Amino acid sequence: MKMSEKIRYYRDRAGMLQSDLGKTLGVSAQAVSKWELGKAEPDRDSIAKMCAIFNISANDLMDIPYIIDKDEQRVRDSALVMLSGINAGEADLVNLYRQLNQLGQLELKHYAEYLINKSEYQAAPPVVSVS
Repeated sequence: MKMSEKIRYYRDRAGMLQSDLGKTLGVSAQAVSKWELGKAEPDRDSIAKMCAIFNISANDLMDIPYIIDKDEQRVRDSALVMLSGINAGEADLVNLYRQLNQLGQLELKHYAEYLINKSEYQAAPPVVSVS
């Protein structure tokens, strides 16, 4: 199945009109129509947003194969890393999150917020050099 067909499939499955999806993505219904007809392709941000809206991986939408990290023997969602600029560890967390039901996702969010409020778990602020 082509990406254009998948966009239509997942949009229909979500019960959305082209105008609904376009509004959510910040594009016109005509842009969504062109994507579904294969006359244009969405940009990286739109693809990442559609994956979040439809609760699918970028691999599901784009047919990018999974890459297996032989050293760690874990499957990476290469498309998610490529599209969003997150690192492989962050992609692993996204994949774990997607395996949870709505209640589990809520619990995970609460736990992450709990950890963020504990100083020993806070990331150091980025160092910005002034030239």
